[in-house]
Amino acid sequence: MKKNSIFSILLLLFLSALIMYKQLGSTNYFSIFIDDSITFSSWAWQFIEALKEGMLYPRWISLNFWGYGSPTFILYPPLVFYFTALLKFFTDSVITAMNIAKFTSLFISGIGMFYLVKEFYSEKIAILSATFYIALPFNILNQYYFGTFSSIFSLLWFPPILLFTHRYLKNKHYQNVIYAGICYGGLILTHLINAYMFSFVIVAFIIYQAIDNKRPQDVIAIPIIILMGVLISSAYLLPLIFEKNLVNLKAFLTLRGSLNYSDFFFAMKITMNNFLIFDINILIFLFIILLDLYLSLKLTPAKILDSGETIHKFFLAIAIGSIFLLFSPSSFLWEAIPFFKYIQFPFRWASIANFCVGFLAASIFYKLNFFCKNKNIYYLTITFLFLLCFLMDCFYIKNALTFGEKELLPVKEANWSEEHLPAEVEIDKIEKGRALQKKIVITNGAGKAEIVKWKSAERIFNIIANDELTVRIRTFNFPGWTAHIDGIPAVIKSEDGTKAILVDVPKGDHLLKLIFKDTPIRIIGKVLSVLSFIILSVVLLWPNFNFKVRFGYE
Repeated sequence: MKKNSIFSILLLLFLSALIMYKQLGSTNYFSIFIDDSITFSSWAWQFIEALKEGMLYPRWISLNFWGYGSPTFILYPPLVFYFTALLKFFTDSVITAMNIAKFTSLFISGIGMFYLVKEFYSEKIAILSATFYIALPFNILNQYYFGTFSSIFSLLWFPPILLFTHRYLKNKHYQNVIYAGICYGGLILTHLINAYMFSFVIVAFIIYQAIDNKRPQDVIAIPIIILMGVLISSAYLLPLIFEKNLVNLKAFLTLRGSLNYSDFFFAMKITMNNFLIFDINILIFLFIILLDLYLSLKLTPAKILDSGETIHKFFLAIAIGSIFLLFSPSSFLWEAIPFFKYIQFPFRWASIANFCVGFLAASIFYKLNFFCKNKNIYYLTITFLFLLCFLMDCFYIKNALTFGEKELLPVKEANWSEEHLPAEVEIDKIEKGRALQKKIVITNGAGKAEIVKWKSAERIFNIIANDELTVRIRTFNFPGWTAHIDGIPAVIKSEDGTKAILVDVPKGDHLLKLIFKDTPIRIIGKVLSVLSFIILSVVLLWPNFNFKVRFGYE
């Protein structure tokens, strides 16, 4: 690594730490939404506790929905929670670990942008663009206001996916397409909705370069990258695909039964709060786009002949398209494109627009070299752009709302994400008062039931049955739960409405054990992920492997 690159990375580290200084080492969670703060801190804590209990891949968490639990990590990707668990080992605080994870995402995404821009422009332009990208107010709005933990962390995958994809299309080194596939798998394992949205960007990026380079065969990179990403993330993705009907997935299409995506289009209503939080970021995006277009029109093509000026048109088009999807005239696309409704909130596309605007800044800095004959004007223009960002950043950081550990811990139940409920559960029939929350009760017959162990994926009870009886366990009956009485498999039944686990126990003294096991598709998914990762690692580490000879690629 060159000394200049090391200096650039250290600068990005310093800037990221400066922006995130209020969160680093803090035990407060930064967000304007208490529901999100409780949800993500609760999931992180429960995930870490399940890991401590020996679960290598926790899928069931116990506290949700008034102690009935939920198969949250059938639906939700686990990668950021693994990373948080690692940080928790060093920080001894779940909230601090989550804040450091958010800082890491900002820093790594800045490094990714630096190397992506460097593929097309000079190192000077690359570091200017990367610092500008980190400082973009929308990034700080994400980090300090929205608090959507996994979504924020997933943004670090955007630059390296396109970086390695471009390198593969440029030099056909097989390592780069593998790196791109691994990064795409990482994105899926971090945030599925962002992965779905960014898939459109990846496909468009490859097609655009194939057309521009007049190499239609390059589109083969699309299925290669997607297939590798899917295989690597199979441990999560396959159970989601094949077991999605076991959860209340319809809740993804509405927000708590009443609202849908059309209620969240931007309206650009000029109220002070709305303007400072949302609208000004869209205006900044539009300002960068218009400035780029203005400079392109003012400069002759001969003056701006550069590899970056070809690819910048792609980022310009994606930025404009992403902004269009924020507004109601795009409704026809939301209705026509498969799974678009599952994005839920149009403002998610602002993250794609923000990423593209970060790259467009490189084009602006490059063109200003030619446009500003006076170097003082050049530096003043760049200073103005950075000041615009830093002023908004300071406003967001100064006015950020937080929720302290006393509000979030001991960990609270996350009871509002109804898509995480098992299918057919009638939430209104669940008894919610704490006095009613007995973990095991005898519903039929006489006897005594005592809890021996209650873990995330294991429950053990001593049962003294005066005659044949039925016990009700405060856990949803979801595929994977198995019952054994004195080591002999027992049948699990479901209570009407609540789907609580019911087990018939014969007369006598017995040990009842419930264990949450992997279903066949979960096992297959794990095997595919492990094998894919091992095979790709061997290929990458095998120095004499020749892709063209082995696979006949020409």
